[in-house]
Amino acid sequence: MSEKKKGKVGRFFKWLFLILLVILAALTVWNLFCGLSERKALHEASYGIKIDVGGKTMVADIKGEENDTTVILLPGLGSVSPVLEFKPLAEALAEKYRVITVEPFGYGLSDLAGTDRSLNAVVNELHSCVSSLDCEKYYLMTHSLSGVYALAWANQYPDEVEGFIGIDPSVPKQLEHSPLPISITALNKIAVYLTKAMNVTGIRRLMSVSDPRAILCADPSYPYTEEELKLFRLLTLHRENNKDICSEVNMIDPNLKSMRQVTFPDTVPVLMFVCSSNCEMMPEWEQLHKEIVTETARSEHHKLQGEHYLHFDNKDNIVNTVFDWIPDSSAAAESAS
Repeated sequence: MSEKKKGKVGRFFKWLFLILLVILAALTVWNLFCGLSERKALHEASYGIKIDVGGKTMVADIKGEENDTTVILLPGLGSVSPVLEFKPLAEALAEKYRVITVEPFGYGLSDLAGTDRSLNAVVNELHSCVSSLDCEKYYLMTHSLSGVYALAWANQYPDEVEGFIGIDPSVPKQLEHSPLPISITALNKIAVYLTKAMNVTGIRRLMSVSDPRAILCADPSYPYTEEELKLFRLLTLHRENNKDICSEVNMIDPNLKSMRQVTFPDTVPVLMFVCSSNCEMMPEWEQLHKEIVTETARSEHHKLQGEHYLHFDNKDNIVNTVFDWIPDSSAAAESAS
């Protein structure tokens, strides 16, 4: 290539870079002004009930309050609105159970904790919230990273936990079986900070202008109302990957390592759902989930076709299996009498 052509190519890429920089700067300013105008709406947003936990507010939503058996729903890492994300699943389960969706600190409309997200801190906060709702006996139903919190919870309060239901939950030894050159924790960190950058620069806002669902982690088939979608979008743009979530990501390795030798108590039956995509990516995925189960009379293991968010594309399958698995409280009461 001649020096003249090289000069033209160099100038082209220089101008292209400058144009992209100007567009990015304009997007960032636009995003900033939009964010300022949305603060009031976000501040006034409300759903569920507010619970005092250590002087801060934690939000929970209760469905099927008239039912006897309680199921506690806990979200995966970084869920921007557990109440809205789990709403389709909670409504279906509420046909038979009292379903409580808890939003940990830093999630949904709950306050920021502002402290390191150590395993003990998170479990103690969540247990305090549940205790405030007069829950003496309950099933823990968790997705992804909350599975590790539930494992610690069940060992701390085995007399309260009637069973564990895992929706492709994280397990302590997964750190040792990464199918990629980098660790799962490193991938989480990359995803968190990349998404954070896209939010700050307005790229995610632009993506959601015509369709809010484009940036939402939500069941695509569920008929959310316009107001719910608006709030879901606001929470995604303003609270996604906040300081608590970033702290939680940084604590993944030490939290998982501290639980490496821990299994569920033999008094806690386990209903485990794992996704086929993770099993294909990590051949040890199924076995790692089986290894943490010690109760054998009632425990079950199911591999479902689909991605990590099984409660979206396998909701009916999960709900029907849970209905069959949890003993009927009314029948049990009658037999006891």
